[in-house]
Amino acid sequence: MLSFHHRHTLIATMGLWLGVVAFAAHLLLAAEIGRRERDFDIQAQHLAGEVRNKLDMNEAVLAGFAAFLQAVERNDIASATRYAASVTAAYPHIYMLEVARQVPLSEQAELQATLRREWLPGFTIKDFPWLTQRTLAGPSTQKYTWPVLFMYPALPEAESIYGVRLETVDYLAHSLALAQKSTRPVASPLFQMYEGGKAYILLREVDRSERHDTGRGLNIFGNTMTALLLIKAESLLPGSPPSTGQPAIDYSASLLSANHAPSILFALPAEASEWPDRMFLPRLSRQLNIDNASQPTLMRFEQQLRWRELLSGETIIIFALLACALVTVPALILRHLKTLERGEREHERSAYLATHDLLTGLPNRFLFSDRFEQAVQQHIRNGNAFALLLIDLDHFKEINDLHGHEVGDEVLIEAARRMTHEIRACDTVARHGGDEFVVLLANTLNIEDALAVGQKLRHAVSAPASTSAGQLSLTCSIGVALYPAQGQTLDAMRKAADQAMYRAKASGRNAVAVVGD
Repeated sequence: MLSFHHRHTLIATMGLWLGVVAFAAHLLLAAEIGRRERDFDIQAQHLAGEVRNKLDMNEAVLAGFAAFLQAVERNDIASATRYAASVTAAYPHIYMLEVARQVPLSEQAELQATLRREWLPGFTIKDFPWLTQRTLAGPSTQKYTWPVLFMYPALPEAESIYGVRLETVDYLAHSLALAQKSTRPVASPLFQMYEGGKAYILLREVDRSERHDTGRGLNIFGNTMTALLLIKAESLLPGSPPSTGQPAIDYSASLLSANHAPSILFALPAEASEWPDRMFLPRLSRQLNIDNASQPTLMRFEQQLRWRELLSGETIIIFALLACALVTVPALILRHLKTLERGEREHERSAYLATHDLLTGLPNRFLFSDRFEQAVQQHIRNGNAFALLLIDLDHFKEINDLHGHEVGDEVLIEAARRMTHEIRACDTVARHGGDEFVVLLANTLNIEDALAVGQKLRHAVSAPASTSAGQLSLTCSIGVALYPAQGQTLDAMRKAADQAMYRAKASGRNAVAVVGD
């Protein structure tokens, strides 16, 4: 017969019998959706990782370009061109490198004349609104200007950018001011490029030692410059991710800044989904922040799961196998529950027999030893004393000899029942062997309390016992030992209680005694 718990399990299993196929289908679909979701996360992390690498590389390249400008000769356009060429060749997503020199307003006319004479005949320092036929927002109050003196690559469509004063570029003015106050790169808002396409600029101020301006000859770079990286937004698009068996996902990236509104760098839509997909399947969505110091970016990813990917041939085969396997589930569960029931019963019986006396049901000496160690630990923590009582039935051998061992067993069982009834739940009575019993009294204040309990047990045992041989008179002798006064180990306590018990027997039996009493 199954236990209540196992019967309940079997009934619940049978109750789910009709719905098990649908439940299995749900689990299978949930697992497939979970797998697709994990693949989606992997793909999103990969795409965000590519963008993060490019943004980090932008900062590294700008730092290297700034270091180069600190060391290059003041008129070495050739070296700057070679350096910029190597950078753009190594990092194709960087569209252009530029340098704008800080020039006092009082010196710009002289610089313009010098550069026309010794470098570019048509060089002109000009305002950006003039170039784009827009109106300048207002008169400048600054003492310096920052004309663009170097660009690579020198594209024909961007040639007119030479000499443009950065502070007059509406989307760069604020970023330029921030770069002058910071040692870190500053990103501009996204803007429409003069030659087409959206881009943003990464700026960093560069200060050179005065010794670079002491030589003779043309001075193009000067002592204070602004290094610029021009980055096309579309160049930040990550390449193809590793194949995960998924359809394309929607993803976009927005450049964040505390100084201007977020700007969408790029957005790549996925294939349109069907209405059953949108109605019954989830749309996965993730947002990943790229914590770049100068170009913090938020990437958004979305994917509409599709039935055609979930219900593959393998999934349909698994559904069929589940339907076949489910026929044998109830029988297997019943067999398993019966096996568990037998195992639990055997385990409980083995554990009980290992720690209890088979005849009386009392704890045996092994369990009693464990209880003794617990009492010792309680004494160490709380200082609680305890007592050990050794109880021996008087003239028990005569009962066995006269009436037989079966009657003797009846007497032992009755004596055990009486002693168990008289002690507290925190105390322990155990069969020590033969007709001897041992009692552990927890939290005993003094020897008088232990002796009082001993007398109580003596009176309980001494009442006539009803057996198959009739009423039999029964008495016992009890020896008492107190921890730690009469011993600090189980053997020492038992020896002290044994000596006290023999004192009780020597005094005429049916008595309670203590060592030294």
